[in-house]
Amino acid sequence: MIRSVRRNGFVWKWVNQPACQVWGRCEMSSMNSWNMAGGRNVVEGLRSSASQGKFMVRVYSLLGLTLLVSALATFWGMEQGLGTMLRHPIILMVLNFGILFLLMAVQRVPVVNVLVTLLFSGVMGASLGPAIAQAVSLPGGAGIVTNALLLTTAIFFSLSLYAMVSGKSFSFLGSFLFTGLIIVVILSLVQIFWHPAFLQVIVAGMGALVFSGLILFDTARILSSSEEEMTPVMAVVSLYLDVLNLFLSLLRILEIFRGRD
Repeated sequence: MIRSVRRNGFVWKWVNQPACQVWGRCEMSSMNSWNMAGGRNVVEGLRSSASQGKFMVRVYSLLGLTLLVSALATFWGMEQGLGTMLRHPIILMVLNFGILFLLMAVQRVPVVNVLVTLLFSGVMGASLGPAIAQAVSLPGGAGIVTNALLLTTAIFFSLSLYAMVSGKSFSFLGSFLFTGLIIVVILSLVQIFWHPAFLQVIVAGMGALVFSGLILFDTARILSSSEEEMTPVMAVVSLYLDVLNLFLSLLRILEIFRGRD
């Protein structure tokens, strides 16, 4: 689900992930087709090394562009406030889901898929504007946001590099991450009605761990995916939501501990 622009909000990701991939139980026979050719098993649809390299360049280039658009939209949201959407959060939720479903429908349509991806990141960024503005208004708030950005960047690049260099499959994390995500969702709903400081720390801390794990999981999944299983735009959306939620989790942790100083 996609949750609010409130400071402790998360943007839940249920994007283009078959149940077997979420739970980490896909068998090789169910993920790929195998043919016998010259006495060897040939996996259909898997990218060659050169093709995979080009694919990842496209993914990270588009991811960088979506994050830039999202950042610019956040600045706009900080100034404009999106008052109507804040008073009626259901409008924001429907809008985000609508764009996401549209993206899934046009993910293989050239140019259109990129434009819809940028629209999605722009709306998400604008919706975060008021929350970031609220964080900046706190004593030392600009430093809190900057530190959250730096930590998110460092964690993302470190985990992405590890996933690419190690070549490991992190599918075994799927069930743990899925369970952790469900727990965070439930605690976040509880937090709407009951929000002591210790619960806020637990939700934000678990969120940071879960979305850090999802960066590893999704990066490895993208690297091992075939051309039919994963399009560049859906790979970008998966990583974008990982990064965004990790940033929100770290921002909330820093806000909580800064408030105690």
